[in-house]
This record gives sequence, C-alpha cells and structure tokens, in this order.
Amino acid sequence: MKGSEVLTNDGMPVGYALSPAETVNYVSAHDNETLFDIVSLKTPVELTVDDRCRINHLASSIIALSQGVPFFHAGDEILRSKSLDRVLYNSGSPVIGLTGWLDISYETNNWGVGLPLREKNENNWPLIKPRLANPSFKPEKRHILAALNNFVDLLKIRYSSPLFRLETTNSIQERVRFHNTGPSWVRGAIIMSIEDGHDGKPGITQLDPIYSYIVVVFNACPSEVSIEVPALRSRALELHPVQLKSVDELVKKSTYEAVAGRFTVPQRTTAVFVEVRGTP
Repeated sequence: MKGSEVLTNDGMPVGYALSPAETVNYVSAHDNETLFDIVSLKTPVELTVDDRCRINHLASSIIALSQGVPFFHAGDEILRSKSLDRVLYNSGSPVIGLTGWLDISYETNNWGVGLPLREKNENNWPLIKPRLANPSFKPEKRHILAALNNFVDLLKIRYSSPLFRLETTNSIQERVRFHNTGPSWVRGAIIMSIEDGHDGKPGITQLDPIYSYIVVVFNACPSEVSIEVPALRSRALELHPVQLKSVDELVKKSTYEAVAGRFTVPQRTTAVFVEVRGTP
C-alpha cells in the first residue's frame, strides 16, 4: 500500500510528501532523550549493555538505509547520553555543561553524571534513578568505538550506491519492494529490496554501475532469524564488502542461500546483500 492509502485515527494519510527530498527521517533529535537514553529507559533492566548498543546501531541503520533525507542527532554515533534528561533547553549553563557534554575522546558517553532536573523529568524519576545508579548500564570505551565504526560503515554503504538515494517518488515505487509480509511473516524482521535496470535493456533505467540489486535485512529480534523469500531465489547476492570487513563479527555471519532464497541474519543486526553486475 502507498502511504497515502494508510490513514491515521483522524483520517489523515501517513504519507503526504511528493518527493523523497521532503521526508526527513530520524529516530532522535535535540528534543527528548537521546537514542542511547531512550533505549536504556525502555528496554528491560536485565538486558546487557552489549544488547542496548546493538539496538542503538539497529535504529541508526534504519535511518541510514531508508529513502529520503537521513537526520542524525549529534552524538548518536558515539552512544551519546544526557543521563536520561529529556530537554536541556533553559536548564541553565551548569546543567547543560554537565549533561549536554559530547566526549570526543570516546572515554565516556556521559551516562550517569547526575539526576535530571525535576521540572521536565520528575514523572520518570522512578524509572530513571535505579538505571542511573546501575553500573551495568554504562558503556565502556570499546562499546563507543564499536558504535562509531559501525556508524561509519553505514555511511559508506549508503554512499556506495545511488539506489539508497533515489530522487523521485516514481523511482521508489518502481524499484523498492518489501518482503516478509502477509500472514506467514516472521515478526521482528524487515526485508527490503532495491532493483536497478540494465543499460541497453527495456525496463527501468540503470543508475548504479556496480550493483544491479540490493537486499537489506533488518533483524530486530533477540535471536537469529532465517527467512525464505521465494521472490529472491537464484540471485547472485553476497554480503556487502563494507560489512565483510566490519569490526562487528556478528554481521559477518549473515548469509544468503540462493536455491532457497534464504536469508540468515544474527540477532539485532542489519545485513546488506548486493548483486554485483556481471556476476553469473
């Protein structure tokens, strides 16, 4: 369905832009909690900081690999925290200097430096206090550096193909498809394909000189998923070269089996598969 055909409770369409350049996609901004903070606030207390960092990266990957304009809040790439403060506006210089800090030495993400001000955060204090006091919530330098490396990988992947940056509504509707839908869908996984044309052949125009087909699998599940997509059988797909060299060992375990059209992706991981032109 088109976004214009999906209505909100008050009858307004959820899709209203005429061009992908008019859609600015984000998961966090200057208002409300940072991405790391909202993940820490909403996930179960017993979840490990490793898992929270993977969720952080997964959220950023959806923005980085979607059509339209990606918007990233400063510090998302280094797990920035405001110690669960919702809004720093008008909080005064001492507070802003404490909780609004970005540590570009990567030694800390600023988690747990103090209790957020009463005015805008008191309702959440029962949730906030035990989390800030729990040392297991605080990421180490290795987590911050891994997040940064993974974020850079996402940018490299986005700019490795114009297929991630389609310029017209018509191009998106012609080329982008979503699989793992319908009554037999596997919950927690999104599978998106982007198709390119071939010079000298009828059909859609060729945009990418390197890749003729791209498949992105977002697995938000806490466990590995293995999904067969009949429409994607017998393709020459392989893991994106950026992810083959990634510091993230989990993403390297993502596989595609052409005969069955089966994608296997580890927990809380985004895997990008590409079909190189000229591959038999």
